[in-house]
Amino acid sequence: MPAPGTETSNGSGAVAMSEAENASNHGNAGAPKGSLELRKSSSELSFEGYDGNYDSNHLRGEDSDGELSPRLGQGHVLPNASKQQAPIPVQWPERNEEAFQRGKACLKTLECDALSFTSDDLVHLIFEIFMELNLPEDLGIPIEKMKRFILGVRDRMLDNPYHNWTHIFDVTQTVYSLGTISGVIPRLTSMECFALFISAMCHDLEHPGVNNLFLIKSRSSLATLYDETSILEKHHSFRAFELMLHSNIDLLSFLQPEQYTFFREMVMSIILATDMARHSDYMTRLKEKMQPDEQGKELDSLFEMEILIKCADTSNVLKPFEVAKKWALRVTDEFFLQGDMERANGMDVTPMCDRTTQSRVALQKGFIDFVIGPFYRCVGSVFPKMAHIFGQIQVNREAWDAYDDAMLEGELGNTYRAELPGLLNDGPMKLRIVTWNIAAVNNNPFEYWITHQSDEYAKLMQSVQHFIDNPGEKDFEVSSIFSDQMFAELKEEMAEHGFSGLDEWEMRWETEYRGRMSVSGFLKDKHIGSKRLISMPDRITNTINSDGRILMRPSVISMFDEDIRSIGQWWRMWKQFIFHTEILTLDRLTPGVYNSQTVCQMIQEIKHSKYPAISVEEEEISIPLQVLVLAVFDAVLLHILNTVALKTWQPIKRSLCEAFNQNKGQEVISILRNSYEDGDVIFIQEAAAGFVDQAKAGLGNKYLILRPYLLDGYRNQNSIILAKRERFVEGSTIDVTEHVCRLAGGGKWTAPGDLCVMAMKGVDGSRYLLASFHGDTNGLATV
Repeated sequence: MPAPGTETSNGSGAVAMSEAENASNHGNAGAPKGSLELRKSSSELSFEGYDGNYDSNHLRGEDSDGELSPRLGQGHVLPNASKQQAPIPVQWPERNEEAFQRGKACLKTLECDALSFTSDDLVHLIFEIFMELNLPEDLGIPIEKMKRFILGVRDRMLDNPYHNWTHIFDVTQTVYSLGTISGVIPRLTSMECFALFISAMCHDLEHPGVNNLFLIKSRSSLATLYDETSILEKHHSFRAFELMLHSNIDLLSFLQPEQYTFFREMVMSIILATDMARHSDYMTRLKEKMQPDEQGKELDSLFEMEILIKCADTSNVLKPFEVAKKWALRVTDEFFLQGDMERANGMDVTPMCDRTTQSRVALQKGFIDFVIGPFYRCVGSVFPKMAHIFGQIQVNREAWDAYDDAMLEGELGNTYRAELPGLLNDGPMKLRIVTWNIAAVNNNPFEYWITHQSDEYAKLMQSVQHFIDNPGEKDFEVSSIFSDQMFAELKEEMAEHGFSGLDEWEMRWETEYRGRMSVSGFLKDKHIGSKRLISMPDRITNTINSDGRILMRPSVISMFDEDIRSIGQWWRMWKQFIFHTEILTLDRLTPGVYNSQTVCQMIQEIKHSKYPAISVEEEEISIPLQVLVLAVFDAVLLHILNTVALKTWQPIKRSLCEAFNQNKGQEVISILRNSYEDGDVIFIQEAAAGFVDQAKAGLGNKYLILRPYLLDGYRNQNSIILAKRERFVEGSTIDVTEHVCRLAGGGKWTAPGDLCVMAMKGVDGSRYLLASFHGDTNGLATV
């Protein structure tokens, strides 16, 4: 957003890199509530605003060893999911009866070609699997919850060539087929069957399109988080439970605590079975089951379910060759995109991902001969009812002998691309670009000088402007508003909450802040801005969503709507909010468990390495320093407004909050849809994590909604990209955000959400690099 107040900012931006010429570049696209005129005022009451609410449910923080605990943890165990998450799409698609009947007829077979159906078709067919198994009725799961969950899974799958929504359906349907053929499903309890099919649906949830080895080599934060073992599988499990416990789904409400623990252990074990690093372990176990003294013994149901999902996850070789070769093209597309990214980042290219040395066909042959062929032979011995279906593997293996890469790409690649519009264009496309920082109108109602129907508004803004421009004798010492008694009370609160360095902190109050003049020495001090002593705590505490409650800091620049009649009254409310308001944050280790903390405990250190303006000594006490400076800031603003417009400023503020903040996300969607529908690429900055779901629901039919693999729900300042479907190839996207961040200072100058960088293919055959970025680091990370 534009540089606010006394702080400096390098603002936001967007980059579309290719040989294409950008046809246009729109700036601020407007603001919610129609044609409000936005003009920056030097009297604006803002120090870096932000988009949306702080959503405590999006915090990331799994345990240090990366394991997902299978047991309930300590904290506040809620019987129902919290109401604080982003909304789940609820628009159930219309059913294409012809496609539905065609798919239903082959659900229990290996003849089902998932790639021949639309995304909506697959939604109905996967729902039909749950209905045929009678799981909703047996377990008491409302149909509406089941539908919301299915839509939630589809919505969270990324646009990868292979690991996408179609793959999710394919594996789930294949589990249904193999479980029926093998006779395993009838032996399972309803709970076990539910765990199996939930695992199938979530086994690749939010897959980033690269493998575990890539995450390790690239030093991904996920690799560190999960201790470099079964990284993706653990993360898929975590995301699965996060989704099932989402307030708009609450899929597991029928479970008692002990049932929840049992169910969670099953799902985690089944999903972890898909990690190919564990393949040899399963081969060993299968061979043990083949020994004479083991034959005829009843198999453990969990082991059966793990084998079923392993088979389904590698089942392309079991499908008719016309189906198998389509999946072969897509999986090698994804491999080669990973190799391209490894090469571009100076990493050793994974051999199977190197398009310069590898053959798609040879990869398929090798996979059958050395990996999956021996596996299925063992499975056929232990599960004899499935043995007859494995003959298709040899049929496909022989069919590959008659193919080379040119034939495969000629048959499928060209056919696929021929269906896309725009291929006859000469040269790279001309793209119409829109960029909008949607935090331009945020939770600070006074951020912009607007057109208002009341004359009192203009009078208020002009009076504040004049006061700040020419305070003269009206300027006042900080200590005359934020008194020594208030500081003593603040220190007592800080000590009770265990903050250290308070002696150094008090010394700085006495020598650096107490005697300043509030306007000329405090509000206009650019050093306070460059140290982020106000903006950082404001973005965390301004507006908080906790357990369905929207909590606002008592401040002029929040949506706090209670009357503030005096500094004393405000101070009592402010202390209560900062130090005694309980915030529930989701324990990322144990879904359904919430940890309690006060608002002041949410504030984070300001690092000298990222913000050089703050000294190393100040970094040590940066949390109490932020609390102090924020308190002084709020007190000074309140005094100024009470001085210039005691009776009118609060009613005016309420009218602004109503105009700007109600249904903001939907207003943004409406503006984009109605005024900027000609945009080929729309770059969005400073969006709340929940805005991604809103964009998919409101604009997903026209645009690919591209987001980084990891969203920031703490600051809720995310960059995302909307790429028009008719201009870009769905399934060609590779997320390079984390790798660009690493090149741009290794995270030193960027925070989660600042960047969204996607490499993808246009319908003209050209590759494009699309980047949306928000920077607040004095331009140090500008690309």
